[in-house]
Amino acid sequence: MEIAPGIHILPAAAAGFMGFYAPNVYLVAGAQAALVDSGYHDADMTRTRLDYIESAAPLNLAYILLTHPHPDHAGGCSDIKNATGARIAAYSLSRAQSEAYRVKADVIARDKDILELGGVSIEVVHTPGHTRESLCFYVREAGVLFSGDHIVGYGTPVIARDGDMAEYIDSLKKLLDYKISLICPGHGPLIREPERKIRELIAHRQEREQQIISCLRRGKRCVLEMVSEIYPEVDSRLLALAGEQVLAHLSKLVKEGRASFSGEYYILKET
Repeated sequence: MEIAPGIHILPAAAAGFMGFYAPNVYLVAGAQAALVDSGYHDADMTRTRLDYIESAAPLNLAYILLTHPHPDHAGGCSDIKNATGARIAAYSLSRAQSEAYRVKADVIARDKDILELGGVSIEVVHTPGHTRESLCFYVREAGVLFSGDHIVGYGTPVIARDGDMAEYIDSLKKLLDYKISLICPGHGPLIREPERKIRELIAHRQEREQQIISCLRRGKRCVLEMVSEIYPEVDSRLLALAGEQVLAHLSKLVKEGRASFSGEYYILKET
């Protein structure tokens, strides 16, 4: 459906992973059009997206804008490119990423680059954190930000081993400089109070860091001990993800020289 003038959210399906929201796929239409992400590699869903594009914006699909190279966002890129001739715009991808998702960037999108769709300008915003390649796309005229998994419509995104917690927090702060009226996230509902959401995410990460520092001060020095204390009621299926979050915060503290890692335990460096 059309969620703002010239901006549509397309049908998508989840992969059945614990009921999480399906990946959101968006269409931006000017004189030309751009697709933001493509969803999973699924023949039926790709056909549904192509049908929607043809009915809602029967014009040249110029770009597929890739927020980051994960399968729920990049998996369908190559099929849609082959069907439409659209160029894939993404941050520089590794050979492994290109091979895994059958994706090759036709346009290397860099921070502050402007992509023109004829009456619609889309600014590239490099927001490393969830992954080092993560991008947001900002429609200047409408004040709309497509955030991928940098900001999701429910909860907080996972910062795993291919991400960086310090960069994630810095990228959130960076977005406060933009005049955003609506965030279109990679999963979940639209975010209609963007500044409030961004500040909540920053505060949440700062609070989590203080919890981890408190654990270290009280002699809890391994990830599993901290997960048990910080996430006492977490679903057992999410324990690994909780561990990734704690590890991302610990890695940030080590990089900042505020903690050390002995090869087995983390130790806080008190000043």
